[in-house]
Amino acid sequence: MSKFNTRKTGFDFGIIAGKLTDTAGKYSEDELLRRVTLANMLFESDYYQPADEIMKQIEDLCYKVEGEKIIELALECRFEQKLRHTPLWLLILASEIHDVSVKDALAKIANRPDMTIDVLQMLKVRNGSYKMSKSIKKGLAKAFDNYDEYQIAKYRKSNMDVSLVDVVNLVHPKPTKKNELALKGLVEDTLQPANTWETALSQGADKKETFERMIAEKSLGSLAILRNLRNMTEAGLSRNDIRTAISQVASYWLTPLNFLAAQRNAPDYTAAIDEAMKNCFVQEKITGTTILAIDVSGSMGRITSSNSKFSRMDLAFAMAAAGSYIFEDLILVFTAGSDAERMGKHMIWNGSKGLGLFTNYSKIAMEMGGGGIFTYQLCEWLKENGYAKDAERLVVISDSQDIDAHYGLVRKPDTSPYKTSYIIDISTHTHGIKTGNWTAEINGWSDKVFHYIKALEN
Repeated sequence: MSKFNTRKTGFDFGIIAGKLTDTAGKYSEDELLRRVTLANMLFESDYYQPADEIMKQIEDLCYKVEGEKIIELALECRFEQKLRHTPLWLLILASEIHDVSVKDALAKIANRPDMTIDVLQMLKVRNGSYKMSKSIKKGLAKAFDNYDEYQIAKYRKSNMDVSLVDVVNLVHPKPTKKNELALKGLVEDTLQPANTWETALSQGADKKETFERMIAEKSLGSLAILRNLRNMTEAGLSRNDIRTAISQVASYWLTPLNFLAAQRNAPDYTAAIDEAMKNCFVQEKITGTTILAIDVSGSMGRITSSNSKFSRMDLAFAMAAAGSYIFEDLILVFTAGSDAERMGKHMIWNGSKGLGLFTNYSKIAMEMGGGGIFTYQLCEWLKENGYAKDAERLVVISDSQDIDAHYGLVRKPDTSPYKTSYIIDISTHTHGIKTGNWTAEINGWSDKVFHYIKALEN
């Protein structure tokens, strides 16, 4: 999640949504790097840009951004946006390009043992070998201070060319009280498997009995529960057991999309999944009245990356579902229009909230016309229909395809009725809207973007 673009700047030449227009926001190199990383699934192409082009953009920008700022961005990618590979790649680039120490940052970011394997694989992709700088080697070694016996046992095997024991043999981590026996067992190949459902089934245990046991023990991880609801149903677990499992879901690392994926795999448990999502994301309410506008234009219907099953629309709806619990008083708006007529269309939604939004997913998108987003017309419509006068803030979730800007119109959205206004860009495009009328332009698609809004306003 990014907190940038608070300066009042106008349009300049650039790119919006890939290469659809030559008019876009003017950014510093630091801001551009944030835009291209904070919603990025590394090594995957998106709708407008191939993976190689995105990776080249990241590397080129890293030459222009200070090493310490790259490290700060890597930490933000991991702990605010909950990304796994992008922050590791940024640290590799910071170490190589600027020769800065990434030891402490790497030890903190690689908070799962398999992420140390990821680093080796990235080094092999980039340099053709596992050769690494001293600070990366020290960072990987220090990362093992985070891991206990369960974690080391859980991730000791790998479907990659290297495994966890290879990492240990390369970086020689110093044993601690909590991992000394596990590291010894890993190197000597005597480490007992971790208590996971995959291990139990691989050893011949009954699937139904395994899930029932682990639910009773509360030993299934939150993500494992959400990902295995269909497996539990097919194994014959009772509805009560499955609902009990869902009630145990509680994790900082979950995103709204994790709950959407679970709901699609087990629609019969939508209400329970919705309640679990609510419990995960409503730590603190954002007070006041918020207008949350969701872009349902045609480009939002495209998949987020080449290896994803989800579209940008899925991301936006999932964020709206979480937002319906985070914002104290929510006015939910869907917006799109007709590109040919250059006319926006907008609709207030008074129906179901939370994951129930997806029941009307296709109907809403079809009714709105499938064209691009028109931020100027949206803001005028909100004023004309009386919604703007009572709202403290306006939040727009989009992929930076502003049709008003695309056709070179000089009209800018009037955000003056609101104390604060935000445009959340869930794409990885290098350039975005940035008309200078928003309190902040935020990149990303986790619940943390809403937390940032609260922090900024406080």
